[in-house]
Amino acid sequence: MNMVQIEISRHDWASMWCGCRRTAEHIPHDFLAALAGPPPEDAGAGWADSHAYVQSNLMQPAVATASIAMAALADGAPVEHRHHLLAVLQVLSTGEQDDIADECLKVVQGGTWILYEEIVSGRSIVAAAYAYELLDLLEDEADRLKSVQRAARENLPTYLR
Repeated sequence: MNMVQIEISRHDWASMWCGCRRTAEHIPHDFLAALAGPPPEDAGAGWADSHAYVQSNLMQPAVATASIAMAALADGAPVEHRHHLLAVLQVLSTGEQDDIADECLKVVQGGTWILYEEIVSGRSIVAAAYAYELLDLLEDEADRLKSVQRAARENLPTYLR
């Protein structure tokens, strides 16, 4: 069993209503299927967009969805999916429902070292940008983020250097 499976099992998906007007039971299956295939054109297509969020409106499964996305990053999600996972986390952490967005941001905050590693790894400049922007939402990380920004500036897009 991996971290994603453990995280999926922690949530009662059947008790949450999804943005597609069904229960959220399908989200874990759709999430795993998305990770197993090529990345979709749009971040979160088929598992988060119109399910955990609809535009900037967060739905009941938002926090649980943030948890499985962070678990996938911790578990070493394929490089081609990482920026999509981070993009979804950004939407979930900045949505219109402040209480839900704050809970999603707490999930992200629990994995700050994963985000820093994304920046310094040099795997993907797009993923590094999303990781940076998520860390920038965390006030307690301002000093460390500036240090990482200076040290790994070549791994960031020019607007974040």
